[in-house]
Amino acid sequence: MKSAYVFEGCSTQVSLDGTPSVIGTFKHYNHVIPMPPNPMFTAELTVTVAFGSKDRRTVGPMKFQHHETPNVGASQEDTVELEEVKFEQVVEVEGRWYDMHVQGFLQFGQITRHFVSVEDAKDPNTAELRASFTPYQGPA
Repeated sequence: MKSAYVFEGCSTQVSLDGTPSVIGTFKHYNHVIPMPPNPMFTAELTVTVAFGSKDRRTVGPMKFQHHETPNVGASQEDTVELEEVKFEQVVEVEGRWYDMHVQGFLQFGQITRHFVSVEDAKDPNTAELRASFTPYQGPA
């Protein structure tokens, strides 16, 4: 089996008051691979945000920094770090614009930017990706 990332977006209702909402599920199929020369690499994700039937916007990239472990010893989990990201004026609702803040992964009951991926697990390691929407305050 090969190692891979899979992102499955979802359709859900979100709050526009900054409450984190699920935007999809991040999966890591983590299998033993030969140790690469550079054990850290980056993957990027771009998503489409849709409010209603006609307002669709593509946002990204979100950058994920992968830390590959040598798969020996006590600590064999790979980790994935999500860079902090905010997209401005992603959606307009009733004449008001909202920013999208990617909060991180919901894993083990907490939202964090640090995803732990157990090596060679029977099932993929999964976490919900959470984001919040807040009123746009103007250029930073």
